[in-house]
Amino acid sequence: MTFWLQEGALANPDEAWRRSWEVACVLHNVESDSIAGACTVAIRLDDQGVSYGFVRMFIRPASRLAGLNVRLMEKTIEGFKGLVRENGAPGHLVATVENRKLERRAVQKILTKLGFTQAGRTVDGELVIQRSLR
Repeated sequence: MTFWLQEGALANPDEAWRRSWEVACVLHNVESDSIAGACTVAIRLDDQGVSYGFVRMFIRPASRLAGLNVRLMEKTIEGFKGLVRENGAPGHLVATVENRKLERRAVQKILTKLGFTQAGRTVDGELVIQRSLR
């Protein structure tokens, strides 16, 4: 919980506490024995009542090395793929791309390699991506 507050990723302690229950994967910095990043997945229901996972990822600025974000996402996907056969388990993951730099062609290739496709845009213009877990 303090990870997001210390890094300024979240300002509200109540939201940080709530989000801590959604942690799906953690990136651990062995050298400093601290959290370098986290991927959270909120389970939601779509308009048809089918569950999906809404993904958020944050990596501490000092830990943003090439490829760590991909590894964190790969591990999150792997974990959810292992649950997909359970009743009510999410059948796909959805994320919004808040950082416009992540809309660059090279990043889009990485997202495609991870199995994500473009699903549209939010009312605020953020790119929405999704990935099937089946």
